[in-house]
Amino acid sequence: MKDALFSKYGNTYSWRFGSLYYTKHGTGSPLLLIHDLNNCSSELEFYKIKEELSRSHTVYTLDLLGCGRSDKPRITYTSYLYVQLINDFIKNVIGTKTDIISSGKSSSLIFLACYTEPRNFSRLMMINPENMTKAGRYPGNRKKVLKYFMELPIIGTLTYNILHSRPMIQKKLAREYFHRPKDIKQKYVDICHESAHKCGSDTKYLYASLISDYLNCNLIPSIKNLNHSIYFLMGDHTPEAENTIEQYQVLNPSVEYHFIKGSKLLPHLENPDEVLKACKIFF
Repeated sequence: MKDALFSKYGNTYSWRFGSLYYTKHGTGSPLLLIHDLNNCSSELEFYKIKEELSRSHTVYTLDLLGCGRSDKPRITYTSYLYVQLINDFIKNVIGTKTDIISSGKSSSLIFLACYTEPRNFSRLMMINPENMTKAGRYPGNRKKVLKYFMELPIIGTLTYNILHSRPMIQKKLAREYFHRPKDIKQKYVDICHESAHKCGSDTKYLYASLISDYLNCNLIPSIKNLNHSIYFLMGDHTPEAENTIEQYQVLNPSVEYHFIKGSKLLPHLENPDEVLKACKIFF
């Protein structure tokens, strides 16, 4: 470990399933940043934009349960677990209606949480939200067997450690997340690696739930019935970006979007200046 997850603003929120790590800094209207739901992710996904955002907002960042410096209990993780987590965090820590910036698969959680308790949310900005076709897949028998295999104490742990070695993380970032692999900093590889291994083998339980589709959900009712301002930021090299936007706009025509040039799934790391411009306009 290289202490890559250090932050001077750290706080702890004691939730029913474990302690959650979060940061708070800045002044102004509240803005909650939610990283991609991935066992390699943490609130440091936003390290290039959160300082600038804190000049005009009280910025909260949160390591979701099973990620980063938060606890990683040996449970089956589901979308509704995180819906409860996000709503409880807003009510008990922020204490008032908040704006949201979410990334990747976490955007699905925000849609569900907002649909469940709309009074907790104001404006919603989603960075590369998940394609609805993919989000709607449910675990079958094969996926349940895969989850059982991954949670085995020796074989599952060995497989997890191989898949989350530094070279494999670097390769995945270059293949799936960054448009320009040369822009991948060693610092971010270290952050992802430490997040994927902090708390030892307990980290694999979130991964087992993710690859087995236990965190998928039906978004159609929530998208149809939301009356909040919704804005998508899409990397201009994100696969199926236009199809994803169309899926959401069919259900909710008020959804707006903007493409971030020269980026893929993490435009806030590849092109933070353009992301910040979009944030200033929207918020």
